[in-house]
Amino acid sequence: MIKMPIDWHLLIGEEETGDLEAIPLTSINDRNFKAFSFNSLSGYSADFLPVEVMDVYNEVQWYNPKLKNGQYLAVPLNDKEQPDVVYFIKDVSRNSQVVDYNQAW
Repeated sequence: MIKMPIDWHLLIGEEETGDLEAIPLTSINDRNFKAFSFNSLSGYSADFLPVEVMDVYNEVQWYNPKLKNGQYLAVPLNDKEQPDVVYFIKDVSRNSQVVDYNQAW
């Protein structure tokens, strides 16, 4: 389980399509999205993990790293030696943003 501020976006996608989207966390609940998971230290294959919103804490004050507009934050999901990593983004210019991760190679 991971806790993130509700005004952030998550990088989601499907294994078959190849395009990723950064969508608001407020749009995820009960919609069967899969989070893009990729750890560049453990190999070259990506995974797509199920996403479930557990709770929303409106009264919590969040402290997170300061990022420039459009930069992604890689967040490890577990304490393994080569953890699963998902990507969040704070500021997106549109409601959703398509990302072509094939350009990373």
